[in-house]
Amino acid sequence: MSIRSQEQVALLTDYDTGSAYSAAYYTFFANYRFNWKKEQHIHTLLLSSPALYLGQATVAANVAIAAAKSGTPTILVDADLRTPSLEQRFGLEKGAGLGDLLAEKSVTTQRVQQLLRDTFIPGLRLLSAGMAVEGATLLLSTKLQEAIQSICLLLSETETVPGLVIFNCSPVLTGPDASLIGTLVEQTILIIAKGRTTRAHAKQAQEQLARAHANLVGIVMLDV
Repeated sequence: MSIRSQEQVALLTDYDTGSAYSAAYYTFFANYRFNWKKEQHIHTLLLSSPALYLGQATVAANVAIAAAKSGTPTILVDADLRTPSLEQRFGLEKGAGLGDLLAEKSVTTQRVQQLLRDTFIPGLRLLSAGMAVEGATLLLSTKLQEAIQSICLLLSETETVPGLVIFNCSPVLTGPDASLIGTLVEQTILIIAKGRTTRAHAKQAQEQLARAHANLVGIVMLDV
């Protein structure tokens, strides 16, 4: 999918619903949802870029907005524990989130419920990155699977229609986080910024995800 923007990526809510910018995201989500397995109730998706790109988190936010506005109960997880930004983009104060959840002795649906925060988009909740924690990668590698299972279980218990959990994380080539998450989610999509993401970085990111056996199903091309 290609998304054209003449400025830094902005939230869908800043654009008219009939704009080409909005239409690109809704089209992307419609195509993504078309491939869902009918028997599966909860779906998981990772969005990440090869290298540092400031608009990456907003792309994840926009896909989540498009999903929620299309009637899909959605949880957006900021798994970028080093440089979190989704709280700010949704106008929320900094609070506990995924990092705090992973640092606890056990992960429960009740605790996930406590940490989820409503956004100004009906049907879209945010699990922020939380407070800065040491050993972020170690926590992701040891506790993330349990966290994902609890998040999906909570969504399945509270919703009667298929739901979606979207993960935003640090760039693929900055560490193992994206590869770790990619092995645990249903599908992974790379965000490529035209003129900013090099061909070499894109190829290296694809190879790293392949080595981790992440299910890379597509690319979002930002024509910035």
